Amino acid sequence: MSLRLGLTALLGALSTAPAVSAALPATAASPVFQDEDLAALVAAERAEADLLRRRGRLADALEITDDLLDEDDEDPLTLAVRGRVRLDRGELGRAERTATEAMELAETDEERRAAGHLLAEVLLRTGRASEVLSVLEELAGGEPFLVPGERPEDAWLLASVRDAVGDRAGAERMARSGAATDPDASDWPGLLARAKCQRRIGMLEAASRTLVAADRASRAGPGEEPDVLVELADLYFESEREVEAPGKRSAGRLYRDALEIHPTHEAALLGQFTLHRFNRRRMSKSPEAILGELLKAVPNSVEGLVARAASDLEDGKLVEVRATLARLDELAPGRRDVRTLHAALAWVEHDRERTAEILEELLRDAPLDGRPEREIGGHLSELYRFAEAVDFLRAAVERDPGDYEAWTLLGECLANSGDEKGGLEALTQANEAARGRRDAYRRNLTLVLERMERAYVTESYGSLSFAWRPDAAEVLRTYLVPYYQKAREELSQRYGFTPGATTISVFRRHKDFSVRSVGFEGFPALGVCFGPVVTAVSPLSRLRGSFSWARTGFHEFSHVVHLGLSNNRCPRWITEGLATWEEIEKNPTWTRNMRRDLLDAKANGDLIPLRELNRAFRGPRILFGYYQGGLLCEMLIDEHGFPPMVALLRAFDLGADLDQAFRSVFDVTPEEVDAAFQEFVDGKLAGLQIEPRWADRTLRRLQLRLSTDPPADEAARAGWAEDWSTVAWGSFQQGRSIDAERALEVLEAAGVDTPRVLFLRGQMAATEGSMALARRTWERAVKAGGREYRSLLALSQLQLGGVAGARDADAAETCLRLAIEAFPGFGEGAGSAEKMLSELLRVNGDLDGAMELMEEWARWNAGDYDVRMDVAAWHLENDRDEAAVRLFEEANEVDMFRRDLHLAWAEALERLGRMDEAAREYGVTLAVPAAFDPDHLTYVGPPGDLPPGVDPANLPAEVVGRIPEELLEPAHLTEEEQLELLDAVARCAAAAGDDERAAEARARADELRSDG
Repeated sequence: MSLRLGLTALLGALSTAPAVSAALPATAASPVFQDEDLAALVAAERAEADLLRRRGRLADALEITDDLLDEDDEDPLTLAVRGRVRLDRGELGRAERTATEAMELAETDEERRAAGHLLAEVLLRTGRASEVLSVLEELAGGEPFLVPGERPEDAWLLASVRDAVGDRAGAERMARSGAATDPDASDWPGLLARAKCQRRIGMLEAASRTLVAADRASRAGPGEEPDVLVELADLYFESEREVEAPGKRSAGRLYRDALEIHPTHEAALLGQFTLHRFNRRRMSKSPEAILGELLKAVPNSVEGLVARAASDLEDGKLVEVRATLARLDELAPGRRDVRTLHAALAWVEHDRERTAEILEELLRDAPLDGRPEREIGGHLSELYRFAEAVDFLRAAVERDPGDYEAWTLLGECLANSGDEKGGLEALTQANEAARGRRDAYRRNLTLVLERMERAYVTESYGSLSFAWRPDAAEVLRTYLVPYYQKAREELSQRYGFTPGATTISVFRRHKDFSVRSVGFEGFPALGVCFGPVVTAVSPLSRLRGSFSWARTGFHEFSHVVHLGLSNNRCPRWITEGLATWEEIEKNPTWTRNMRRDLLDAKANGDLIPLRELNRAFRGPRILFGYYQGGLLCEMLIDEHGFPPMVALLRAFDLGADLDQAFRSVFDVTPEEVDAAFQEFVDGKLAGLQIEPRWADRTLRRLQLRLSTDPPADEAARAGWAEDWSTVAWGSFQQGRSIDAERALEVLEAAGVDTPRVLFLRGQMAATEGSMALARRTWERAVKAGGREYRSLLALSQLQLGGVAGARDADAAETCLRLAIEAFPGFGEGAGSAEKMLSELLRVNGDLDGAMELMEEWARWNAGDYDVRMDVAAWHLENDRDEAAVRLFEEANEVDMFRRDLHLAWAEALERLGRMDEAAREYGVTLAVPAAFDPDHLTYVGPPGDLPPGVDPANLPAEVVGRIPEELLEPAHLTEEEQLELLDAVARCAAAAGDDERAAEARARADELRSDG
């Protein structure tokens, strides 16, 4: 501001001062010194404008250049700053005109460089790299002003031009020239350009040191520069790829630091977008939200639009890709990345000739540039079209053997299309080509593939192959082989398509499964299908006893069929939705039971639109994406039958986009499907009575439109009361008790005292410790006909415990039964009305009633091993062997490594005369390794290392997986027990007519006796 005022005053003084005699000496008041002062002030103002630009204050920067140009509209340096502001705002045409004007007015090398660099950047951004040198030469009038051997900024500009036309070798030569320069220690722009050149030729450590020096220089001058921070972040991402590097700021932190200085910095947002898309564990913001911030601030950001088109292509949003590419064709049709996206889209749309034509054009002038083929291969990999990607990626590495990114992608695609040995070889090549660049994904996948090669065995059974650890193979083989064979047969018949060879890899460690599947630990799934390759978590993982391997297997093998039928070309939500529907169709107990999440989403207007559903599988709502996809398929099948779903898969195989596929098969638009789904969800939620978890945005929206005065119309008044009740409940849920009280005061003033309000008042009283008031208030709400699941549970506990009144077990039982009616099978185990009531009935001596409730609970929870075993034992005690066998089978689908399970199952089967199955189960009882059976393990380590309350001789399955093997003492079968089991196998096998198995069992028994 002081500079602005000083400049204005000086300009005013110069315009009104009387003429000075030429004979006067050049004193401090002479025109010479006045001109020098004016030039200094103009330069300072110009520098201030550029600083504001680099801080994202584009309007302020533009205002300064406007003022300067009002006084001198032919100043090339000011025009160059103004042009950069225009460029940062995405005003490409205006930036080019301003740069051209500045270039035409430029007289000094400094002015030519400022204008020339700007013009070159505009041409590069708009895909006219081939014009840069000729245009600059013409506008400069033949005067050379770019000196790459002396100025790293010039070297980097020329390297960028070479890269943009596909001349990789020329770009490297120019970058080497810039890397050899020696900018002054205070010249942060020069140091930044030198670092870019060093990074371009692979001198990553040198580039890092130069960037640190640039950062130091900028701090000593204008302050931290976002451009420097982003380049450092990009460098760290390239060199580390999410591998933790001690002593370095993370790439993510550097991007955030840059954005704190310049909130819409294009390169920072693009870097953050790339980082979050690369690493799915980064969930603070979705990649799409980050990209949305950029394109909202700069709608014509060419780099942002390229990223948007690529992202949409990888999410199967072809309509949106076409629209974005049409926009890019207006802004930057000649860019190689834009043309590559056209080639990739053409391939996805089955226009192979167009893809070949574009690639031929791209490679004609740059035969050593493998980036187009690498990019197409990368897009196909993201679409799970791994086999199609392989040919493109092989071509990319043949064209450029040093392209470590293409080698990495090739390794991934080979592994995911069934060639794990070839994948490991490609990853090894990638590691060599990377020249020290680390990559968490590449490292993780390499380690897992090496571990599999070293520690796993592969067994083949017809078209199915299984990879697993040999120490568990006998038990796994007994169940997984026939299970997957049957699933293959059943699903192939339903879809009219039989898939080819398939490999199922079973991982004992969830982190190995996660890394093999997505490259990082922490992937929240139990199985993944790449088409001919399925990865699954073993029943022996740390999650043992809590999930159904059978459900996972059926889900994933349905993908094998879906992806084979559509050649991996259907949107992910459809294959996931169909697989989720298949789960329930196969076994109703395999429900994902996310009704609470569905209720919340519906209440908050948060159901995912069909066009956006694919993206849910890249972010924090991935599990809800599975669930909603399943419900959408259920709705479509209920209305149209199953065959149209097969037709839908075939439509995608033929290259249809979402709109075309749904129009051709169902004659509806995605928006019409969304509208129908809203009604379908209402039906699914009918009868469920629990207060939704309200989102803050829902509350803000309501508060903005709600009046404190109730409407006169009765229906409107009822809606008004419900909305204020929502504000009260939501405020309370988010810990804003004052806002909740105010909302309740508005309702009270209007005479509203509904059960919903009473339930909230009870919750608030309980939170404040006023249990007597809470109990009375909740009882009033129930008496008035109100039902709210969590409140009913809380009230039952007060009544049962005699809190704030007499103990009333009958009332508590009534409350719990009301809660079950309000939300049967509530999915959060600690808050299960069935479990609470079962325990109450058990205490009261009603074991039958308790077990009936637990059996009902099991129907909603496929992964509860313990409940199934308890209920099965109850059935056995009451001579209901058939019911017990059904539960034993379900328990085995959760955890097959339990001797007690197999023995009880075998005995029940034998009583039922199912001798072949009984022989199998007696045999498995023998085969279960004692070291894997938590029912027969004793902890022998330090007592204090066990979780509180855990009996060392009775270890829960989930605890066993976290204890080192040397601290566990297994109880092996005695010789007598082994002989009894072998005799049982022989007996049942003979009764079933399996003489070979019976003879084998007798031989083993004889051998055991002779050894003894």
